[in-house]
Amino acid sequence: MGWLLGLPLGIFRLLFGLLMLALRLALPIAVLVVLVVLYRRKTGAHTARPRQEKPKEPEFDGPVYTVDYEEVDEDEHGTH
Repeated sequence: MGWLLGLPLGIFRLLFGLLMLALRLALPIAVLVVLVVLYRRKTGAHTARPRQEKPKEPEFDGPVYTVDYEEVDEDEHGTH
């Protein structure tokens, strides 16, 4: 058989083998996915993470004072 006929047949045989392998592995993978989903739903793993709450704003009962700071050089006060 020449390579003009043998090469396409070889490629089709390779593709068919890969397709059969994918179909053979698809069922066990699907079963595993279904089992994991059912286990997570049963144990409530999707709700196990705590929800992050919004930070609470501070409450002030009295006046709020602000202070302005002024930078002072150490040389002005004679220190050091």
